[in-house]
Amino acid sequence: MSTAYTVILSFVQSLTPTWRKSQQVNFARLLAAFIERPSLVLSDLARALPPKEQHLHGRLKRIFRFLSNPRLDELALVGRWLKLVYHFGSDLPDDAYRLYLPILLDTTYFEPFAALIATVPCGSRGLPIALTTYDRTDLAPCLPPEESWPPASYRQTHTPAASTVTPFLSQNHIEHKLIDLVWRLLSPALHGVLVADRGFARAALFTRLKSQQRDFVVRIDADTHVWLTPEQPSQPVATAALNSGERRWLPNVYYGKQDRVPINLLIVWDAGQAEPWYLVTSLADAAVTETMYRWRMRTECTHRDEKSGVLLREGGDAHHIKNVLHLHRLLLILSAAQWLSALTGLQAWADLPTLADAPQGLPVLAPALCLDAEAEPALPPPIIPHRGLRPKIPRWMELFTARGHLSYVRLGMEVIRDGDLLWIIQRLVGWLTRFLSPWLPFWRPWQRRYRLSQGWTIPT
Repeated sequence: MSTAYTVILSFVQSLTPTWRKSQQVNFARLLAAFIERPSLVLSDLARALPPKEQHLHGRLKRIFRFLSNPRLDELALVGRWLKLVYHFGSDLPDDAYRLYLPILLDTTYFEPFAALIATVPCGSRGLPIALTTYDRTDLAPCLPPEESWPPASYRQTHTPAASTVTPFLSQNHIEHKLIDLVWRLLSPALHGVLVADRGFARAALFTRLKSQQRDFVVRIDADTHVWLTPEQPSQPVATAALNSGERRWLPNVYYGKQDRVPINLLIVWDAGQAEPWYLVTSLADAAVTETMYRWRMRTECTHRDEKSGVLLREGGDAHHIKNVLHLHRLLLILSAAQWLSALTGLQAWADLPTLADAPQGLPVLAPALCLDAEAEPALPPPIIPHRGLRPKIPRWMELFTARGHLSYVRLGMEVIRDGDLLWIIQRLVGWLTRFLSPWLPFWRPWQRRYRLSQGWTIPT
């Protein structure tokens, strides 16, 4: 694990410069163990932790102590994930004032727990920016207390935003709190839009978002009642006449049989689909609304990566964890693994097509790779359609697959597990350190000297 672990530790240090050294080391070791043994079973992860001569029970105790750490500043990760999605995220045409940033909200299950995850579309995948985990029976999610949420500037000091298990009255309140957290951290230069599926369609959420001046695009069921005009009686949205292959835009209608929330309605029925989409939105543009919801499908690809072999070799339910905070911290590590795989895959897209010109025989972790100013990940590659003719696999990708294109997340994981391509990850970490350097805290000289002595790459 030594060489790969050193690169992973540099990756973790770049994302969490305010963490203590022991927290960074334990997080990096668990991340390296997760890559070696892709499972949420703690005993499997413990077997990959050093030192190998230590008894398994002792390694498990180290994992338990870290997963229960009450001073782990989780929002340090969230803030820097947001900085990365500003660079790699998909952009829509701006509204002459601010750019749209779709926030894809969805719930996935690790029985008996549920994870509410907010992602942002980046190419063919949605990359996580925030999450909370809760037991489906007692509704006590893992969220940092609101008084510990950081201000807009991460250069200011604040109380470590460690998640605590706090009971909530309902699942709706949990969703509201995570939405508030994401919008608190969102850059004011961007216009966030909440995009969600039918499970989030309710008048209370729409009313709350409109009162906070937050835009949304949410799909509703065909039997949901709407008021086309205040005078006419309400009717199911499915009664709106539409043929396959058509679209219909209905502005200024009212949602709900009783609440009458003013919204806009877009109906989209793609040719070949069994049923149309009924999209409720506060946006005034039908084309932007449709694009926003189409991007929601990318979060489904993210869940498939997590549970079907790319990141986890076993299903997400096979974890045997009883403590919700422990699972929450493991899902943070899973999200960090997804970011590492995604960024490594994008770096591979930039480097492997010119592999013949890449430096050969360089020792792993060569300092020259960290300082290479030209080392920058590519932007997310074009999405390969599921239907119709597919382009030929690039010759360099044949190193990892015999047929079919790999997503950049899957490509990144293949590169990480290939011991001969660690120089790609090293180039990525060098770029990541430089990219995130404007958000480094104001360190005193002795703090800089200490971090440099520990192998950090700190731009001057």
